[in-house]
Amino acid sequence: MTDPRGHPTLLPGLAALVALGAFLALQAASVVAAGGAFEYPLDDPYIHMAIAEQMRAGGYGVNPGEYAAAASSPLFPILMLPFAGEAAQRYLPLFWNVVGLLAAAWLWGRILWQAGYGTGPIGLVLAAAGPLALHMVGVAHTGMEHALHVAAGLAIVSGLIGFLDTGRIGWLLVLGILFSPLLRFEGLALAILAAAAVMLRGRMGQGIRLFVLAVAPVAAFGVFLTSLGLDPVPSSVSAKLALPDEPSNGVTGFLAGRLASFSGVQQTIMLAFLAVIAILLLVPEIRRSNRALLLLAVGGAGVAHMLFGRFGWMDRYEIYALVFLAAGTFAAALTRDSRRYVLLPLVALVLAGLHYPPRVIRLYITSADAVHVQQAQMGRFAKDYLQEPVAVNDLGHVAWANPNYVLDLWGLASHEARRLRLEAPAPGWVDALADAQGVRFAMIYAHWFPAEVLAEDWVLLGRLKTSSTGSFLGGYEVSFFLTGDYDPVPYVAKIAEWQKNLPRNAAWEFADGVSG
Repeated sequence: MTDPRGHPTLLPGLAALVALGAFLALQAASVVAAGGAFEYPLDDPYIHMAIAEQMRAGGYGVNPGEYAAAASSPLFPILMLPFAGEAAQRYLPLFWNVVGLLAAAWLWGRILWQAGYGTGPIGLVLAAAGPLALHMVGVAHTGMEHALHVAAGLAIVSGLIGFLDTGRIGWLLVLGILFSPLLRFEGLALAILAAAAVMLRGRMGQGIRLFVLAVAPVAAFGVFLTSLGLDPVPSSVSAKLALPDEPSNGVTGFLAGRLASFSGVQQTIMLAFLAVIAILLLVPEIRRSNRALLLLAVGGAGVAHMLFGRFGWMDRYEIYALVFLAAGTFAAALTRDSRRYVLLPLVALVLAGLHYPPRVIRLYITSADAVHVQQAQMGRFAKDYLQEPVAVNDLGHVAWANPNYVLDLWGLASHEARRLRLEAPAPGWVDALADAQGVRFAMIYAHWFPAEVLAEDWVLLGRLKTSSTGSFLGGYEVSFFLTGDYDPVPYVAKIAEWQKNLPRNAAWEFADGVSG
């Protein structure tokens, strides 16, 4: 008998084809904008590659003999292990993001097919538009773990739909619950709520096993970190969440701070999908169906992200939640008797489409060029010319494939630096750390540090300036310092040689009184 929903691979295949085509176009435009150079639009992928190098050598961090949890993802550095220390490793983030994007787009189309959209105009439009409007393509372009995380979240949604419809726990649900928290801790919320949905359907034993599957690997990772003398939560997580300008006066201050942050466009889009869930649960036919549990699971996880999750910085932190909210609402909105409820999530999808794709075109195409002309050049100087310990506050390119010590003053790869920066920093703490590690040279965003934390004997040699626009850099000017009263002549000579090969959109300016 012919399935009224059409062939099960049509919608997934269409979604994957559109996503891949858009990604290749974005990647090609990015390479052209960077003058023919391949680069990621963020420096962060190189942090994971640097960690993989140390893992292969028996350590965990970015420096030999110094443990540090500089990656937010427990799993992503492991995926960087092939070719660690070799030039080919540089393309692993690209590979895994293509895998994640194709898997996410395929699962998006599969969920639409499971929900009964079939091969009519609505189903085809949603399959093609979803990967673009919901920023799946843009997230894959970052080179980080987020595309895989989106796919893991959709695997949970697809697997949960299959369980609610048939009573069978399939491999998609199991794999999604296992890998979603391992890719990003935020995945715990949806994984736990999916396990709870299984319990509420009367499958207590299987639900408990799924709960353990979600929690145990993350707990084991925390035990592993503590065994190394680290905090159970990665330093990259605590460094990004412990922002001094957020309210910290108990529950009231926390909630006030979160409510104040709900005014952003990304938060508004997510609130729109959560509002759709609330409305759909008021529809008797939906409330009495098995789709109610699906809505409660994705809605609860969405609320958790609104309260505890991050938004922004290349729009990558919230996308996993936005995508599973969209998938859950579209799956529940199509009822046996009416299609009119589909208009509700469609409005939210249009809002997302008006926000994310234009930002990709406006900002993402030139972002890789900005990384190429700034952080890649810092890495080139550190590894090819300086060839000694160095202090930075933007870690990736400088740490990757660098045999010399890299002092991370922001604290992702240095527990002590993070502690000193966040806990009432004392005057001169940066200089004290540099002296302790034998660091004579620093490349930093000077505006990130109050003047009093740098010692008076630091000598500014000059600045690397970036004219590439539309980027996600921490600053457009990097200051090169000697961290004490050292002979500047050999360093100036190295800079003079290095700056001869700077790419377009990058310029070096010696400080007053310094000449190359």
